[in-house]
Amino acid sequence: MSTDPDRSIETLIRLAGEREMPSDEATARARAAAEGSWRSMLHQPRPRRLRVPLAIAATLALALAVPGWYALNQREATQAPVVVARVVAVDGIARMASGRALGLARPDSEVMSGDTLQTGEGRAAATIGDALSLRLDHDTRLRFQGPDRVTLLQGSLYVDSGGLGLGPPLTISTPAGDVRHIGTQFQVRVVAGTTAIRVREGRVALRRGEAIAHTVAAGDALEVRGSEERWQHGLPSFGAEWEWSATLAPALTIEDRPMAEFLAWMAREHGWQLHFSDESLQRRAQEIHLHGSVEGLDAPGMLTRVALVTGVPLTLDAGVLWVGAR
Repeated sequence: MSTDPDRSIETLIRLAGEREMPSDEATARARAAAEGSWRSMLHQPRPRRLRVPLAIAATLALALAVPGWYALNQREATQAPVVVARVVAVDGIARMASGRALGLARPDSEVMSGDTLQTGEGRAAATIGDALSLRLDHDTRLRFQGPDRVTLLQGSLYVDSGGLGLGPPLTISTPAGDVRHIGTQFQVRVVAGTTAIRVREGRVALRRGEAIAHTVAAGDALEVRGSEERWQHGLPSFGAEWEWSATLAPALTIEDRPMAEFLAWMAREHGWQLHFSDESLQRRAQEIHLHGSVEGLDAPGMLTRVALVTGVPLTLDAGVLWVGAR
């Protein structure tokens, strides 16, 4: 059964009866008290408003806004570190400095932007992309700014781009300027404020600002200390100054590879020239497939192993690798 809300309220009021009204004297006292309170409120002094000149107000607003804007832009400008390279070989002990943290560098370790790879008595190698090889000699510190820029703080750095157009472009910052490669093998050394550049293959450009200061070609070496420059020309592409880098070369798996591919790899890593005893042997080298492994062997050991497996004499003499009977 439904009920009408208005009728219910009316019924309750009727049952409650009339409220008892206050006396005339009480009503007068209440009215007088309310009037006195009202008049007292009218005569109270108004609170003074704080007046701030417009210029000061604008300055305060700007002072409050600038820190917020700066913090916002700092958050946007600060990019999270990204992987730019990977350690592929360590000979001895090498370390990785990331911020204030310093840890051991191990093969297959990731190198983040801002990290510094450093060697003492050891050596290390890292790769950028699939082709660009960076190899650090003893007492070298290399900082990775990004996938296309590094800073050589100290020591010797060997770079192999893998050939023209294979590796990503790379800029090496040095005290003498920026070194940029053009599909090449070269070495940069920074010691006590002196920057030395030596090219094995191809060319490198030494830039200062946006201008190219010098181009260093294969067989050339340039040493820069402040305003002093010293050139050398006609230098060999092999020898002790280069050989340390070959110890960090990525291992070549020879199983079922053509002998010609192994010979070309050895010549490139060591700066040698290849000389075949005759054209027929040069063609045969494409057909002869190798078996086994040369891992853990030095250069003479590799040549000896392959010569025994194939029956083809291999002789190294003054930077020339002779294939076949001399």
